[in-house]
Amino acid sequence: MTQHVNHHPSINLLELYCDGSLNAEVALLVAAHLDFCPHCQQLRHDIETDLGDQLAASSPAPSEVHSVDWLEMLNKIVATPQLTEPAVAPQLDNNIAIGNYAFTLPRSLCRVAAKRSKWLSIGGIATARLPSGEPHHASLLFIDKHTDVPLHTHHGLEMTLVLAGEMVDENGRYGPGDLIINSPDDTHQPRNVSDEPCLCLSVLSAPLQFKSGITRWLNPLQRFFY
Repeated sequence: MTQHVNHHPSINLLELYCDGSLNAEVALLVAAHLDFCPHCQQLRHDIETDLGDQLAASSPAPSEVHSVDWLEMLNKIVATPQLTEPAVAPQLDNNIAIGNYAFTLPRSLCRVAAKRSKWLSIGGIATARLPSGEPHHASLLFIDKHTDVPLHTHHGLEMTLVLAGEMVDENGRYGPGDLIINSPDDTHQPRNVSDEPCLCLSVLSAPLQFKSGITRWLNPLQRFFY
């Protein structure tokens, strides 16, 4: 799955992904972006090569390594019972449907998306929670054609990866593979202005704070999105 992608994770975020320092939810977001983006796939390869070189340079010299009884190790390996038939990995469904619409998910999302919660809908917006832990919450976000998300700011980070369709906000237009990161300093109103639905992967570290509309109606939306 490759697309022309315009909005990418930072080099620092890719480095944290490569050395395993990211929490599971943000790592899933970066992995899904990589499924779309040949540019970042090459950057990941370069970063992993550098990390390998650094590890090799820091490894102790052979004279400093404790001796190992290689024959005993080999005998243990040979004595280990072998499977009579090769294990076959289960086939994962990379399709997902909501209403009358169907989407193809990137490979890295298939397993976790299969464990999503039921879709919750308000108007032309729907969310389905993915397995995640505190404080980061991950979910699939569906925005129907010609539908606006209410204007909001953020108590924490909001990271959104467009999976299908497109959306716009005050800062630009985003298509499949584009990664948008908003901080508490950002206020925006994502909108789907096209004739096709939009599907996103959203990771939040704190609830949203809505800035317009009737407060009593918007407050329940915090639980809907987070």
